[in-house]
Parts: sequence; structure tokens; C-alpha cells
Amino acid sequence: MIPERFVRALDGFEAVLAATPPDRWLSPSPCEGWCAVDVAGHVIAGLLVVEMRAAGRPLPRDDPDWREVAGEDPVASWREVRARMTAELVPDALARRITLGVGLEMTVREWLEQYPLELLVHTWDLGQATGQPVVFDADLVGPALETARRMAPGGRERGMVGSERPVPQGADDQARLLALFGRDTSGG
Repeated sequence: MIPERFVRALDGFEAVLAATPPDRWLSPSPCEGWCAVDVAGHVIAGLLVVEMRAAGRPLPRDDPDWREVAGEDPVASWREVRARMTAELVPDALARRITLGVGLEMTVREWLEQYPLELLVHTWDLGQATGQPVVFDADLVGPALETARRMAPGGRERGMVGSERPVPQGADDQARLLALFGRDTSGG
């Protein structure tokens, strides 16, 4: 079975994506140099990577152009790629051992159990770019925060994660997770 938290994180991203006003695709996102359509294309490209890994196909050497991946209709592109990816996530594919770019080896299922972290952070990014409030489900953000605490230092060393931001005492897990990935949730 496909990890339930992964599916719910996909659903959360899709809800924000589908609610994006047409005039907001070029609005700046919290990811430096990216706008809403770039975030959408990056996340869609991530699903293409999941699809390729599940199918046992080699990954491309270089990142694609995020806007090309998003296409003229990012919602339609997302839904098409999500359907193809989901079709590849059969039991044999979920059991396949893979080596991630950071050198960790695990099964596709284990990887997807950690993948909500990526989806949650970029759901928030897209929400910020498009004027949509995003509140994570507590049962998704808790495990994602645990994963983030393990992964953020290595991601920072590789230049893939921004500098950690301070959070006020008593901040919730969502604010802590986003701060670990360099997001400023103060609204300032």
C-alpha cells in the first residue's frame, strides 16, 4: 500500500495548487528567485522522480526547467503526473531498494514515508506565493518535523536548504518545521 501520509500530503498540495488564482502564477514565493509556477513545477518534477524510481528507470542528470514541467496548466500537469506516478507504485515498486542523492539507501516505501516533508514545505511556499493560508495537519507535521531535524543539517551542507530561522518560544510544530528549512513565518 502507498503510505497514507504521502497520499494526504499530495492531497494537501493539490488543494492549494487547484485554488491558485490564475493571476498569481508569477507571484514571488519564499524560495529565492522562484515564483508560484516554479514551486508547482518543482513539486511536479519531484513526482516524476518518484515515478522513475518506482519504475526502476534512471534519473535525468540535470534538473528540468520548472516552468516547462508545470506547463500551461499546472493543475492539469500535476494531475496527469500524479496519476502516472500512482500507477507505478505497485507492491514490487514500493519494495524496490534505491539510493538517494544524499547517499542513503532505502526502499521506495521508506522514502515515501519521509516525502511529506518536501510536500508540506512547498505547499506552504505555494500558499505564501498565492495568498492562501496553509495549516498542516498535526499528524503530518509531527513526523515531518522529526525527518526535518535529521535531514536539514545535511541539506544545508549541500546548499539545498536555507539557513535555519529563529522561532519564538512556544512556536508550534509547523513554525518549527518551516524555520528549519529557512522559512520566515513571522509575516514580516
